Amino acid sequence: MDANQRNSEITIAIFPFENLSEHNAMPVLCKSFYIDLVTELSRFRQFHIKNYESLQNQNEIPVDYSIKGSFRFQDGIVKIHAQLNDNPHNRVVWADRYEGNKDSIFTIQENLLKRVVSTLQLQVNHDLLIRLRKKPAVSLSAYEHWLSGTEELKKGTLESDETARFHFQQALEIDPAYSLAYSGMSLTYFNEWSCQLWERWDISQQGAFDWAKKAFDLDEQNYIAALVLGRVYLYEAQYEVAELYLRKALNLNPNDTDNLIQIASCFVFLGYLDEAEELYRNVLQRNPLHASTYDYIGAFIAFERGEFKKCIALSANNKSPWIDSTYILAAAYFEVGDLENMHKCWEKFLQDFQRKIVKRSDPVTSHEALQWIINISPYKDNSRAQAFRQFIGGKEITSSSRVFLKTTPAEPPNFFLREGDLWQLSFDGKTIRLADAKGLHDLVRLLGNPQKQFHCTELMGSDVRMRPEPAFDEKAKRSYQKKILELQEEIRWAEGNNDFQRTTSLHKEYDDIVQHLTNSIGLGGRVRNTNDPLDKTRSAVTWRIRSVIQKIEKNNPALGKHLAASVRTGLFCSYNPEKVVSWIIAGD
Repeated sequence: MDANQRNSEITIAIFPFENLSEHNAMPVLCKSFYIDLVTELSRFRQFHIKNYESLQNQNEIPVDYSIKGSFRFQDGIVKIHAQLNDNPHNRVVWADRYEGNKDSIFTIQENLLKRVVSTLQLQVNHDLLIRLRKKPAVSLSAYEHWLSGTEELKKGTLESDETARFHFQQALEIDPAYSLAYSGMSLTYFNEWSCQLWERWDISQQGAFDWAKKAFDLDEQNYIAALVLGRVYLYEAQYEVAELYLRKALNLNPNDTDNLIQIASCFVFLGYLDEAEELYRNVLQRNPLHASTYDYIGAFIAFERGEFKKCIALSANNKSPWIDSTYILAAAYFEVGDLENMHKCWEKFLQDFQRKIVKRSDPVTSHEALQWIINISPYKDNSRAQAFRQFIGGKEITSSSRVFLKTTPAEPPNFFLREGDLWQLSFDGKTIRLADAKGLHDLVRLLGNPQKQFHCTELMGSDVRMRPEPAFDEKAKRSYQKKILELQEEIRWAEGNNDFQRTTSLHKEYDDIVQHLTNSIGLGGRVRNTNDPLDKTRSAVTWRIRSVIQKIEKNNPALGKHLAASVRTGLFCSYNPEKVVSWIIAGD
């Protein structure tokens, strides 16, 4: 690891959790929990995770934090203790205990893992922020600048956005290839675009997109960049592409509560209400002490699910950063027949709209405010607020078209997106759907690694263990040779006697035998093997790749033609396009 990379990360060492009981299940539980903890914390790109085995190397870089813990089984209860240590300062930063009934031990493990991972991430950042306030800005590392910047973003003001931008720029000066800093810059524009500078919508949205694209190009594992890109595409009504990036962000890090809650709100616009609710509950489970922070998202989900009373209850202490939260609350009161509170909330929304959005002294009209709502609400289908809009603005507003700015490139991205048993494939602007097939998984590996050669056994995913058999033995080989000599003699006789019919028949028999021998005998006269598992693997992989390319060509000729010309099959398979083609792949 070079100096810049070291300066861009916080190093966390994870030790195996200690087993403090003799219950048979505890050793397995301890080991699996340790492995899962390493895996899940590794999803946070700002951390460099070191497992216990790597600590045996004395030349390794120093450790900033270490995580240790223990499992104890007592009176039918599993108790897990975990602690986070600040190694340079030799102190315990955080410790907690979790417990559950042993009858659901593996469910307990999964639920506790979620809480421990999220808590540790938040605690590391909290501890660092306390220390950062005591350090001069010139001595901060790239990661510390990134952390300071993200903390400023949470304040939600234009001034704090500018301060955040300074920190991200400083991080980039330290490490020009630091993907997180690029995504941080994207978030500063994202804040202005979605929360503040409505009069600079186009500039802010473009900035959010451009910086996120740079971050994602540098590191395709950057879930923050994927989230921002997904949201930009969502607002531009490119729903399939938006879903691709949002699900990629979710797959890359399902542990970051900020990531989960943003995706939940986006899923509401896409119409995935049950998934949005599940993500929202997941966030509450991971961060129960700050549950009220997410009430405005919960209210939004509840409204679109038709749970209007729940929406109203969650909006009781509304501290939402969304200007249109009072609009949603007004619509909920309308649905339950409380017109008095509906009008109060609607008037409050109009005041906020006049003060923060249009920023003028003369009154705004309901029609004007509703059109703004339509413009900034990227629903794939209709919202449940349709009836409320008609009540407030008349029938005309319900048929009003959405007006929005487009900032993403004219050329749509090419992608392979898995959706359960289906795949979405997009190339050259045309999207198709195909049923899941092994050949699609092979193509995904090839497209994701241009120019790389994969041995057919790698794609097949199994070892070759069968013993091949020779096509024929030496006795048969000598018999064939004798037959060839006889045919050569007969051909000469038939040609000498001008027996053309006989000559043609003999030539065909002779050619068939020679072809068979050519296929069965390799270099140096060695007999080739039949029932060769390697040959079968090569044939199987080639068939399934070529078969799926043919299916693709029937539905998307341009994509099929491109793959047919660029994909090489055989003993080694590869993707070698004539020109660089950018692919987004998710779900495999």
